[in-house]
Amino acid sequence: MPELKHALSTVPAATATYDGVAPKSVDESKKQPSKLFSSLIAPPADGHRLTVLEVGSALPETVDYLSRYTCRVHFLDLYSEPMLHQLSEFSPKQKAEWFREVLVFPAGTQLDVCLFWDFLCYLDDKALRAFNDALRPWLHAGTRSHGFGVRHLAIKLNSQRYGIVDDSTLSVRPSRALQPKTYPHTQVEMHDMMSCFDFEQGLLLPDGKLEMLLRARPEAFRN
Repeated sequence: MPELKHALSTVPAATATYDGVAPKSVDESKKQPSKLFSSLIAPPADGHRLTVLEVGSALPETVDYLSRYTCRVHFLDLYSEPMLHQLSEFSPKQKAEWFREVLVFPAGTQLDVCLFWDFLCYLDDKALRAFNDALRPWLHAGTRSHGFGVRHLAIKLNSQRYGIVDDSTLSVRPSRALQPKTYPHTQVEMHDMMSCFDFEQGLLLPDGKLEMLLRARPEAFRN
């Protein structure tokens, strides 16, 4: 049995200021319009600092976009986790342990926004349930998230990384890393296995993906 390891990004819960300047990089991205993203992040109440989970890496356009808010951003880059390439070799218990290890934040953290992109489509059923369970302690009744699913299981997913250009535009760039095996989930399957969330809005895209906005399910936080 392979040893359980993770490669948590060392970007330390990056505050979205970076002195107001996003890092420079070669732009290989394409622009993808989004009709849903603009309603994801509500202006924070006075004195409230947004807490954002980004499961991808700290792309410069994302850092630049989030710098307009008073917020703390946790860049975990879960796409780079070696275990994604070995999911079939691990038991449900080991998958649960893995996610409990990588989804660790400072005490008292409550995530307001989760940027899932298409990461959930790289998790098999047991891993998706484990991700949901490990994430639950860090959510609250007002948590919202954005991600992509598929209309049907025959949809092919490309190895891509996503960023935020503005309220209605995402960036999409090819990943140079080896693509893990995909486990596309329909909306019905996602609703069952991601039991912390309800579907708020969905939009079918021309490539067969489903853009999704999700809101924390109130009953998930009742004692």
